Amino acid sequence: MLLLTSTADLVQLTTGTATSTIEVHTSYVDVSGSTITPARTNTLVSTATTTTIVGSPAASTQRNVKAIYVTNNSLGTSCNVAVSHTDGTNTVELMQFVLLPGENMGYREDGSWVHRDAQGAEYPPAGLGNYNGRTAQFMKSTTASDGVGYWYCSSKDAGFPGAWAPGTPGVNGRVTDGTTVADNGCLVIPNPVSGANFITALDLASSVNHTHDFFDVLWVNSGLVVTTTTAQTIASPTLPARDANGTTNGEGCMIALLFTAASTLAAAGANLTVNYTNSAGTAGRTATLTAIVGSQVPPTPVIGTLVWFNLQAGDKGVRSIQGITLGTSMLTGSISLMITRDILTIGTTIANVSVPKVPGSPGIRIFNGSCILHNMLTSSTAATFIAGSLQIMEK
Repeated sequence: MLLLTSTADLVQLTTGTATSTIEVHTSYVDVSGSTITPARTNTLVSTATTTTIVGSPAASTQRNVKAIYVTNNSLGTSCNVAVSHTDGTNTVELMQFVLLPGENMGYREDGSWVHRDAQGAEYPPAGLGNYNGRTAQFMKSTTASDGVGYWYCSSKDAGFPGAWAPGTPGVNGRVTDGTTVADNGCLVIPNPVSGANFITALDLASSVNHTHDFFDVLWVNSGLVVTTTTAQTIASPTLPARDANGTTNGEGCMIALLFTAASTLAAAGANLTVNYTNSAGTAGRTATLTAIVGSQVPPTPVIGTLVWFNLQAGDKGVRSIQGITLGTSMLTGSISLMITRDILTIGTTIANVSVPKVPGSPGIRIFNGSCILHNMLTSSTAATFIAGSLQIMEK
């Protein structure tokens, strides 16, 4: 039961982000003596603001709110929404949710609240008494990296899980799914039975101290010609719904170049470019490198070398890739482009001593089918042994 009993009482909705449309429906009943009057309101919100969604009753009238439904009807933007009650002096928050695109929150007549996903399924309670936990362990024995300050991906190395490889999907590539055979070798994280997976803790030890990073690879290709210096056309497919918002738009996604066989590039190279469409759907964007260590191709990239591209100014992610231009022949070797979403970064300070990291509650959302790999920003070229675990909570 949610009552408005004075002419100053209101029910308000606070939206944390501007979206195309937050749709609100409320139903209520006014009681004045023996007169009962049902009513309802529909409200549309498209800015980050506080909006009255149930107005004040008339004098000598009690307003009983029966239902509140709030839907994020945007195509690609999550929104923090909070419902509050004010008596004109004090404002009290009743409930708050982060609604992904298509999701809905509801208040029911019995006083309970519900959170539904874009398919209408209810999220299970996320309190401490309602979760399932598991540990995703990993262990890798890497080979020597190319040079200090460059990125190295351990996906091809022996350990647990075993080696991961892009396969041979061709230049247009394939989307990934970490729960299928094609992506065996990524961290083993089964899809949740209900609700969603969240990383709540990470422990990592390393025989050589580096900065370690875990990322979800959403798309990967093969078959690029390393001796072609002109543009190579790519038609990447629609991404899986695993961007920062759980959509296919690619918000929060980056572009990486992985060396799957060593190259004999004679000198460090920063003249590579990638043509892409950004997460807002704007085509003709250009990703570039920078001529500094860590942001360029090293002189003699070894297998496992990973190079991250800079997006064009103002872009928040990558929806698709239309081509790559190497600029300079790499002479030998093989490469794969990837579209990825960064998950978690941690640094080690004492060799072979585990370092913990605990993200803020509720943790880091891991979407179904995530294909999580490890890479590191090297402080030494020495072969490195790493071991650790991710704590995964299903909420």
